[in-house]
Amino acid sequence: MKHVTIKNTKLLFLYRTPLFRKTKFKTENKELKNIVKALNLKNKKERITYIYNETVKALNEYYSDDLCNFINGQCIVQRENKKGKYNGCCRFCPLVTDKGCPSENVSCKLIYCKTAIKNIKLIKIRNIKITKCLSPLKRLILRGNFFITKEEFIDDLCKSVLIYPFKTIKRDIKRNIKKTV
Repeated sequence: MKHVTIKNTKLLFLYRTPLFRKTKFKTENKELKNIVKALNLKNKKERITYIYNETVKALNEYYSDDLCNFINGQCIVQRENKKGKYNGCCRFCPLVTDKGCPSENVSCKLIYCKTAIKNIKLIKIRNIKITKCLSPLKRLILRGNFFITKEEFIDDLCKSVLIYPFKTIKRDIKRNIKKTV
C-alpha cells in the first residue's frame, strides 16, 4: 500500500479517483485531518456519511444559534407576517414539528432565508473544506436537497448523479400522493 502526504487541497480532485483506491493518506496539517480521514475511508457510504456528519458539525459550529428562531412551531418569518398567511421555507417540509426541525439536513442548514440571515454572515459550501472530498455535482446536491432526512440525503449522495433526478421526482410524487390521501 502506498502512502501519500497531503499538504493542501489542490489535488483532492485527483485523490478521489480510482487511481488512489489503495493509497493511505496522511498529513501533518491540523486543518486537513478530517479530509485525510475521509479519503482513507474506502467504503463509499462510510466516506459520504463521514463527510456529511463533518459538514453538519461545521455548520452547527458556524451557526451556533437557532437562526430560524422557532417558537410555538413558527419561524421568525411566520411570526413577523402581518397578513396571517402561513409562509416560511419550512411550510413545505414534512419533517418540521412544533418545536422546529429535527432533521440534520445540510441544505436547510445552509440558510437561504433573507429574514433569518439579516444580521449574520452567510457561510458558503465551498468554505467548508471537508466538502471538497465530494465531486462538484455532489456538492450541488448538498446545496439543493431540502426537506429530507439525513438517511435519504446520504442515500442520494451515494447514488449515481444520473439516478439522482429520478429518485427525487419519485420521492416528490410519493409525498404528494400521501398529502392527497
